[in-house]
Amino acid sequence: MFKSYEFWSLGFAFLIGLIGFGIFCLKIFLPKKNLSFSSISQIIIFSLISLGLLISLSIRGINLGRFPCSNLYESLLIFSLTISLISLFFIVKYKWYFLDWPSSLMIIAVLAYALWLPSSQKEAIPLIPALNSYWRSIHVPALLISYGFFTVAGFIAALYLFKPIEFYPEAIYKCIAFGFPLLTFGIVTGALWANHSWGNLWQWDPKENLALITWFCYAAYLHFKVSGKASEKTLAWLALIGIVAIYMTYLGINQFDLGGLHTYGRI
Repeated sequence: MFKSYEFWSLGFAFLIGLIGFGIFCLKIFLPKKNLSFSSISQIIIFSLISLGLLISLSIRGINLGRFPCSNLYESLLIFSLTISLISLFFIVKYKWYFLDWPSSLMIIAVLAYALWLPSSQKEAIPLIPALNSYWRSIHVPALLISYGFFTVAGFIAALYLFKPIEFYPEAIYKCIAFGFPLLTFGIVTGALWANHSWGNLWQWDPKENLALITWFCYAAYLHFKVSGKASEKTLAWLALIGIVAIYMTYLGINQFDLGGLHTYGRI
């Protein structure tokens, strides 16, 4: 019974995402005076998406008897929840109403991918020894939340390059400034977890190497941004390159069968 609730709450989040995307696309036809209606609808929609995903993850966690972040399917649900909550945070705090359709589109795409995954990536199976550790609940969420901030930054960077708007560069900077410490924390805790599981802090595993490349990419962005040694357009491109690095680290490592120790997300 609980499993059906997990499915329906996930379906609810996906449906709300679809409805939200449609509403957000239609808002361009609304007069400017209806901006308050648009902002309220964004808050409601992202709140409902977050609620549906949170319920789905909570039910799954109760069924499993552990924090649900041990396979690709569960990580995609957490990633979607992160995108939704980050968008909600920025809309409420900074009035970034332009995040509505990009964020809802990303959530729809990620959830569709999660639902498309074969049953082998969704089933509750016993954890392999390397994953059966308290480090899993520390390391994985930190990285997924950082990926969420960087993904939002990438969306804004793409919008900026397509149609330069004055405050977009600062929005990109805020997202990366939020995400970078989490990425650093995630890499450090990953090294500690590796030492606990494999007896070595760094294995030069493909996923570890790609994570380090991602870290250097965003470190370079912050350096050039703070020092003023690069144009805003160059910084926007760097933010987009970071998205490619994140994709390869998060999904590409297994999709392209690059091997290594981190193969539990392979389809």
